[in-house]
Amino acid sequence: MTPAEDGAAGRALAVVSLAVLLAGSIWFSGTAAMPALRELWALSDAQAAWLTVAVQLGFISGTFLYSVLNIADVFNARRVFLVSALLGAAFNACFAWVTSGLGTALVFRFLAGVTLAGVYPVGMKIVASWFREGLGWRLGVLVGALALGTASPYLIQAVGAGRDWRLLAGVASVSAVAGGLLVVLLSDGPYLRTRAPFDARAAGRVFRDPAFRYTALGYFGHMWELYALWGLVGFFLAGKAARPEIALVCFATVAAGFLGCAGGGWISRRVGERRVALAALLASGTLCLLSGFAHALPAPALYAYLVAWGVVVVADSPQFSALAARYAPPEYTATALTVQNGIGFAVTVVSLQVLPLLAAHLGWRWVFTTLAIGPFLGALSMVRLGRVAAS
Repeated sequence: MTPAEDGAAGRALAVVSLAVLLAGSIWFSGTAAMPALRELWALSDAQAAWLTVAVQLGFISGTFLYSVLNIADVFNARRVFLVSALLGAAFNACFAWVTSGLGTALVFRFLAGVTLAGVYPVGMKIVASWFREGLGWRLGVLVGALALGTASPYLIQAVGAGRDWRLLAGVASVSAVAGGLLVVLLSDGPYLRTRAPFDARAAGRVFRDPAFRYTALGYFGHMWELYALWGLVGFFLAGKAARPEIALVCFATVAAGFLGCAGGGWISRRVGERRVALAALLASGTLCLLSGFAHALPAPALYAYLVAWGVVVVADSPQFSALAARYAPPEYTATALTVQNGIGFAVTVVSLQVLPLLAAHLGWRWVFTTLAIGPFLGALSMVRLGRVAAS
């Protein structure tokens, strides 16, 4: 790659990462508003968790739709991103200004989740079209940007404490529109594959390769933990601080993922994506196991613990994407990334529903220890991937 090409690729990475950050802000608009909505609509813990679950279910449905129809491989990925971001902004605005209760709120959160299937996985394909090598650390920047975007509603709620939750949630819609428009300013990357023909079986065929299969299994274990921590950490902190302070700690916990993604991506250039994923899984699994004891720490130490957990809990995510892109059929990269994401987010729905039920018996202090099974099983898959790749 010439210096001019390298500069263009770097600018493309920056633009797509910023676009994902802005468009991804609609993801947790409902989650961040959860404390206000629990009081306004008299919601139980399990009902409130559905504000996050609905988005996850929508994302799963969206990934199924996008992958089966090969949308991002058949159509121009940048235009798919734009249309998805604009629709997501519209559905999120409806959540903020049209809903009057939990039922309609869940419908619009679900529809917003569907559109996010055209933002995050498609953004990864756009980045992959600009780089032939070093995809792991570039995707680290992208996924880190998604973590910041996902965290941003917590920050908006904390800074705007006392203001109408509808106004604060609506800010994300403006952000998503800006993100969609940004991507259109780019040209297609030099390594963009010729658009693939429609193949309804492509989504299932990607799992035939054992290396892709172990990568996906590792990713599924990682997802068991990730969104349960991101979406329910406020419950873990309940009673430890006032609402604005809890919102800030939630923001810091999720936003710290940028450091893990970018730092892990940088390290992967030297040791490889699989080793970074393995180390992150082991670290986050250990923090899961110790979380009940950490809950008893003084508030500053507990906050530091959660931020450290936030660093490692998502550090493996871009490495899984890079590994999936490597082992997937090249002409259906977006389809492979999308179907892996879809199944992974289906796993998050289970953990997001199971934890509130278990918390009724174990308490929020100890329930996060049950998340450790995911990253440890994911680590086992990474060990097996190493054996397959070496053979």
